[in-house]
Amino acid sequence: MRATLVLALCACGGAAPQTRHVPETKLVSRPRTPSEPVDVLARLSAPLADASWIIPGPAQLILGGTSLQIPDGAPVMEVDLLEQQGNDVRVGIRLDHARFALWTSRARLLAVLARDQRIDGDFGGGPDPIEVVLHTGTGVRRLAKKDGRTQIRYVGAVEVEGWVPDEVLVERGKAGRRTGRVYSGRKQLMVTPGSIIRTEPRWMGKQLAVMNEGFFLDTVKEIDDAWVEVTYEDSDVRVHGFVSRHDPPGRTHQRKSPELAPLAVTPNITVADHTCLFVEGEPVGFITGDREVMLDKGERPNEFALTIDSPWGAIEFAAHGPADTDLEKCGS
Repeated sequence: MRATLVLALCACGGAAPQTRHVPETKLVSRPRTPSEPVDVLARLSAPLADASWIIPGPAQLILGGTSLQIPDGAPVMEVDLLEQQGNDVRVGIRLDHARFALWTSRARLLAVLARDQRIDGDFGGGPDPIEVVLHTGTGVRRLAKKDGRTQIRYVGAVEVEGWVPDEVLVERGKAGRRTGRVYSGRKQLMVTPGSIIRTEPRWMGKQLAVMNEGFFLDTVKEIDDAWVEVTYEDSDVRVHGFVSRHDPPGRTHQRKSPELAPLAVTPNITVADHTCLFVEGEPVGFITGDREVMLDKGERPNEFALTIDSPWGAIEFAAHGPADTDLEKCGS
């Protein structure tokens, strides 16, 4: 039985050395070749140490299968990069109630910063320079490549764009990476999306970052009625510059708000932990824990249509077994 899924998951460039380093484990890129065999069930069963991240876009449970689109605004998802084939990558999806593999475009795979990387700013240095730095493990989108450098874009509370050396970008980072704001204790300045943080307190100052999903900056010093020296830092980015109260807003690539959640599956049975999930005879995943699912008789003997909920709607797999209470198991 054919079952497919489209995954839409919902996110710059100096090469100068950083001036302040946030200690974190160095990341290592370990790309797979198409010829390298991958034990999907073993990978899905193992703890996830190194993760990758994908952004919204189409996906398939099997290559060449029918694609389904999911609503705009789905968040970036942490996945396990399993294998690559041409312009496609196969990734492992880990939900609370199921784990399974799917294919998506390699263009949907975020690059990951292997070290803290200064994107722009005052390269003269100083104890607290005017600059923007992306932290180790931050996910960015590749925009272009030229002469050993890659143009990237980071989209979060602030948006940053620039060029970085190719060697600082890898495909995996630390799984379960903590995210969140770093508070300085300074007075908060409320701003609107599109507010531009610049290198100088004047309109011609170079853009370091633009406010995207965030609304508050830390005030360092009031320059005059129009300009404020500010900082912002979270687990992904640190920026120190100047923002104007009067400048028109800059352009951002803010993600759309998530649309209404898809209708939930109406379960009719509880299946056992590690019930195997098949697509066209291939095991691609398994249920985690004893879970309520929708189970219907399949088109072939000893086959059932097993449907689960997901952030992208109902997904139908095949399950094999002599009875609905005796389904084949896999994974460990």
